[in-house]
Amino acid sequence: MELVLLQNVAKLGRRGAVVKVAAGYARNYLIPRQLAVPVTAKNRAALTAQLERVSRKEEDHRARAEETAQRLTNVALTFAKLANEGGELYGSLTAAEVAGALAELGFAVDKKQIAFDAPAARLGVFTARVQLYEGVEAAIPVTVVRPES
Repeated sequence: MELVLLQNVAKLGRRGAVVKVAAGYARNYLIPRQLAVPVTAKNRAALTAQLERVSRKEEDHRARAEETAQRLTNVALTFAKLANEGGELYGSLTAAEVAGALAELGFAVDKKQIAFDAPAARLGVFTARVQLYEGVEAAIPVTVVRPES
């Protein structure tokens, strides 16, 4: 049975693909879960229109992410953290702290979008990578210093 996928299905195909599957798989799994519809001219036209809308929306998201990444290139963060004599922090710098500092600067970034190249567990300079969109990321230099007394 030929179907047009409405969503990405693991080990089968991506949204918009026309696939051939067993009738039972289509009837009992894909169609009831609204993952696919039978191939008809009407379904293909509707899906094509939907894919064009989604594509335009994704292009808009990508453009905004690239703009944000460009603005983030001018950002450098500094955190004052307690450390022992050897320079090791008593608690690592976290992605949540970086996200909070970025929020104060006007950037809407979730902590799940932030990753460090190396654990920020010592005094020094680290790189925090912010994944804004698939294939769009910004690197932010993060400096960890001792608090001034």
